[in-house]
Amino acid sequence: MKKESPLFVVFEGIDGSGKSTLCRSITELLLKEGIPSASFTEPTNLETGKFLRKFLRGEIELNREEQIEAFLSDREESLNQNILPALEEGKNVLLDRYMYSTAAYQSGPDFPPETILQKNLERNFRIPDLLFYLNLNPKVALERLSRRKEEKERFETLSQLEKIHSAYERILPGETIRIDAEKGPDQIANECLSILLKRIRNEES
Repeated sequence: MKKESPLFVVFEGIDGSGKSTLCRSITELLLKEGIPSASFTEPTNLETGKFLRKFLRGEIELNREEQIEAFLSDREESLNQNILPALEEGKNVLLDRYMYSTAAYQSGPDFPPETILQKNLERNFRIPDLLFYLNLNPKVALERLSRRKEEKERFETLSQLEKIHSAYERILPGETIRIDAEKGPDQIANECLSILLKRIRNEES
């Protein structure tokens, strides 16, 4: 028997794709299977993440450089305080958003997504063992967002969602597991859980 290695699993997608719900529900399903797991989100609930959320809500303004630096700082805290300790405890870590989000969301004419991703890679941030991308048409995403939210965050417009969707397509690694986010949430959860369990059980055997 090979010693079990906990997995670092990341869920990515534009707003409205359902990745936050998916991340939480899969964590619960793994725990029901008796598989030690923990879920986290970025931006974090740490001080660095609270600062970022103020920007996302439009309460403060940051230029592009400051935005990227703030995300990198929060990611460092995310890894040091949440992700790496949980992995060391033998838990599979499921993360809602990671470096690919920063590259897609913070990109612009002055900062292509590839450049932002490279900035993350230069910090030697841990690469996920599995990367799920919930692919959703930006128009469908906007319809979902308008139904469920009282207040919009700054990226929740059709033009922004289209820009982010396009940026994701440019930077997602070849091994990304692409999921059709127009399927029902239970179907998506079962599909992702099946992939995860195969990987976990292979690690154990």
